[in-house]
Amino acid sequence: MALKVTDIKTFVVDGGFRPWTFVKIEMSDPGVVGWGDCTDWGAPRPITAMVERLSEFVIGRDPTQAEAIWWDPHNVNMRHTAGIASKGMSGIDSALWDIRGKVLNAPVWQLLGGKMRDELRLYWSHCGSTRAREKSMTDRLGITKRVETTDDIRELAQEVKDRGYTAIKTNMIKLKDRPDAQPIRSGRGGAAHAGDAPASARRNAEAVVGTFGEALGPDIGIAIDVAFSFKLGGAIKLAQTLEPFDVMWLETETFDPEALRVIRNFTTTTICTGESIFGTIGYRPFLQNYSQDIIMPDLAWNGITMDKKIADLANAYDTLFAPHNCHSPINTLVSAAVCATVPNFFIQEFDVDDAPWRDDLMTCPK
Repeated sequence: MALKVTDIKTFVVDGGFRPWTFVKIEMSDPGVVGWGDCTDWGAPRPITAMVERLSEFVIGRDPTQAEAIWWDPHNVNMRHTAGIASKGMSGIDSALWDIRGKVLNAPVWQLLGGKMRDELRLYWSHCGSTRAREKSMTDRLGITKRVETTDDIRELAQEVKDRGYTAIKTNMIKLKDRPDAQPIRSGRGGAAHAGDAPASARRNAEAVVGTFGEALGPDIGIAIDVAFSFKLGGAIKLAQTLEPFDVMWLETETFDPEALRVIRNFTTTTICTGESIFGTIGYRPFLQNYSQDIIMPDLAWNGITMDKKIADLANAYDTLFAPHNCHSPINTLVSAAVCATVPNFFIQEFDVDDAPWRDDLMTCPK
């Protein structure tokens, strides 16, 4: 009997500092289901509605035909492919690859061409940043060791080394013992800097990265993530401020590949970008302009089918691949399947300070 998709369901789960959005695909063989992740911090319900809409193009079809199923809804949703449409498609896509692997009795990395490595290097994401959140959130996450001072950073750095991590990523943590060094966050209610990097923000970066660097030593990589906080000029100032620290990367975002190229031209700091870009069409101008050293696609928002193509396209432009991954443990496994198969894999993101019930979702969490 030919296999057919019979139902697609969504589940929104409290993931601590963001809701996890899961897709479950059921099929005519009741013994096999597929799971995907299309987590979005701000719009879980619109994404579940999109999955419901997209299910019209999937139910009744052979679940092992992931490539064909990707392109049909993509073409129908051409005028709003990026954003919620792509995220909904990605959750379905990863679940279809899960089914395909189970039906063919092969790991997904084998279906993608075979693995190129047996181990993946991970970095501790939001290192210190999560522990610096408002106390109501850290209490929900079961965090007892907060990060509020440079001494707290030094203590955390020792934990990083004890756990064996060779790299971390942090944000602009507000430190009580450095009142002259103020973090700047745009989009969080009245940021007055308008995308510039004032001296106080640059002092903050020096305090956070410098303290981590001193405590971790020269062999543990440090990345700093500022998202969309800085415009072109501000990002250049910040990147130049970070040059003495030889950071693993500065993660700064813009939808203008030319602006990012200018930033890269004015600094020796490694530039990483891309968590908010969709599809090969979205990444192509950034790669053609050599606007960054490293791209960071998100598999919960691009899916396995498209993300493998993005990684291969980046490889053709001598660009490293380090996927964004601060969602559920399902997305960690989805990302790992692609990372194992591409030649330009650099490092994978992993949230250590996460919902305390994270591993309870998994049959094999380690």
